[in-house]
Amino acid sequence: MGLLLFVLALSLMKEGAGGLAPFLRGHLEITHALDSLGVGWLMAYVILSGSPVAAAAVALLSAGALSPAQAFTMISGSRLGACLIVLLVGFIYSLRGHERRTALTAGILSLLLVGSVQLLALPVGLVMLDQDWLQNLSLPALEGMASLINRGLDPLIGALASFLPAWMLFVIGIGLTTVSFRLIDRALPQVQLSQTDLDEVPRLIYRPEVMFILGLAITMVTLSVSISISILVPLSARGYMRRENIIPYVLGANISTLIDTLVAGMLIGDPRAVTVVVAHMACATVVSLPLVTLFYRPYERVISGALAWITRRRRNFVLFLSVIFLIPIVLILL
Repeated sequence: MGLLLFVLALSLMKEGAGGLAPFLRGHLEITHALDSLGVGWLMAYVILSGSPVAAAAVALLSAGALSPAQAFTMISGSRLGACLIVLLVGFIYSLRGHERRTALTAGILSLLLVGSVQLLALPVGLVMLDQDWLQNLSLPALEGMASLINRGLDPLIGALASFLPAWMLFVIGIGLTTVSFRLIDRALPQVQLSQTDLDEVPRLIYRPEVMFILGLAITMVTLSVSISISILVPLSARGYMRRENIIPYVLGANISTLIDTLVAGMLIGDPRAVTVVVAHMACATVVSLPLVTLFYRPYERVISGALAWITRRRRNFVLFLSVIFLIPIVLILL
């Protein structure tokens, strides 16, 4: 059910995206990559999920409302905004009686880690797209399947488009995408702490390389970064996971979290959409692998120092929250 709803949502967004181009360029003034970065960031905050925003980015690209560079940065913004849900889960967990600083650690770390990776990956990705290093990737078999699915949905989409404005189709598509991902999340098996013996896990699993692969693999299997990272909140609060274990795990999850967006690009049937998502995953990998294998200790010290400063005083935490909300607004206004 969730997958069928996801396909329908993509079709609605693709149909409505073409009519949004004048609005995006005129009213929102999305004319460069920083604008779309801020829009993707804020949208992910509003709906508390990055995947629907990333899917919307590839739909807008396919309809010509965004350039490849703008779609790339909008996906980057969706990843930054998606981390807010982990912070909110930690806050809710602290209200249940757990120590607040420990409960919020996973959320703050997620924001710091994704932000640092995106800061390094963004210029690399934009150069990669500008120089056409990957060119337009083509997957004929999947494109044929997408074409068949789209032809089957054309009568329904056409009927809706005949009496609904383009912007409404797009908004409905985003809403259905959000619902579809939640249905998929619920269909996946949930990890119960009572069923695990994490205190007996061999020390090998706490090596940075192993935790990196674990984060990448769990997110790839579940197709949901909300599951793979939010589970860190109770694990961290109960002392099963320390920050030195969380850092490589989140770096790995940050790469495979775009698997669902890659599927969306394939279903839309636009080679540019697939190219943008693959470029994003490639850049995240190029940046993250050296951090885990070569520069992990210095990187961990920097991130741990930032975490310690943010959690030291309530004033510092409020300042941190203010900054992560103000930055996307400033990017849009530039």
